[in-house]
Amino acid sequence: MANCAMASVGTPVIRRIVQVSRGPEPPERLLAQMGLPADVDPGSWTTEAVDVEVYYELLERVAGYHDPGLPFRYGRSIQVDDFGALGLAMKTAPRVRDALLRLVRYVLVLSDTLSYELEEGPGGPRFLLRGRSHHRRGAQLANECALAAVTSVLRQLVTGPIGLRGVSFCHAAPESDEPHREYYRVPVRWSSEVDGLLLVPALLERRTRLGDHGLSAYLLDRLEDLYSQTVDRSLAHRVSVAVASSLPDGQPSKSQVARQLGYSERTLHRRLADEGHSFQELATQVRREAAESLLQRGTHSLTDVAFLTGFSDQAAFTRAFKRWTGRTPGQWRVSVG
Repeated sequence: MANCAMASVGTPVIRRIVQVSRGPEPPERLLAQMGLPADVDPGSWTTEAVDVEVYYELLERVAGYHDPGLPFRYGRSIQVDDFGALGLAMKTAPRVRDALLRLVRYVLVLSDTLSYELEEGPGGPRFLLRGRSHHRRGAQLANECALAAVTSVLRQLVTGPIGLRGVSFCHAAPESDEPHREYYRVPVRWSSEVDGLLLVPALLERRTRLGDHGLSAYLLDRLEDLYSQTVDRSLAHRVSVAVASSLPDGQPSKSQVARQLGYSERTLHRRLADEGHSFQELATQVRREAAESLLQRGTHSLTDVAFLTGFSDQAAFTRAFKRWTGRTPGQWRVSVG
């Protein structure tokens, strides 16, 4: 549906994936199928974006189960400068901890599909990817691409080994994880409770190669302006994207979304009320629009649509959909077909 606040991915990511693809389809055709021109610098930033499910479809098409090295070619191709002001702010941060915290806070200026967290607990620091599901192969590959890119950035920030202790993914292991172990050079854990990098504590205190306090302060001011403009556009939109991204794992709670967006639950409630919205209203709207969009595509069974919109079973989905529209999902699909 045109107004559905689904998560999206910036076209620089799409172009870089196409650039490192080894599939049979030429890059120009892949881009054209997504309505993107071929004659654009793939490293340049643009505000254009594509629906995240289209991104997942692209990854499945160019990699599938036969190209486990795609995330690592993507990771190696990433340069810190690709992130614009955020990349420069990370590069000039005095310590690795500062650089990672900047990525956590300001990644929103680049994409509304990613949410990171630097967690420091008794088991050692972890840099975690939050809020993105792993319900299909394309989503799993997207998560692998994201952590491969973060690892590549860390390797550019410091001299010598970065100090990883391990890597974990929520999805099950592929047929062979040799490319993963070769890229990360540490043990890789599968079917984990988190997607993330387990760090050596000393890494956070290491100085970056190009740390510059003066330039760093200037870039932080610019980033804060960009961040404020992004946040101020609409908290309701960001909440809707967070809910839509998490639906394949079940409808997220208000507290989960608040944490993902960096708010307390009370603050999120108050700020949404200031915009004239409630969390439940937005969550229901997102589920309905996502369901209608999936039904209209006609490529998913009713059971799959129920799962992808966060329902425990098809019966619960049918009851909710009939309450929203007055028709069953099957009747609605026939009426728009």
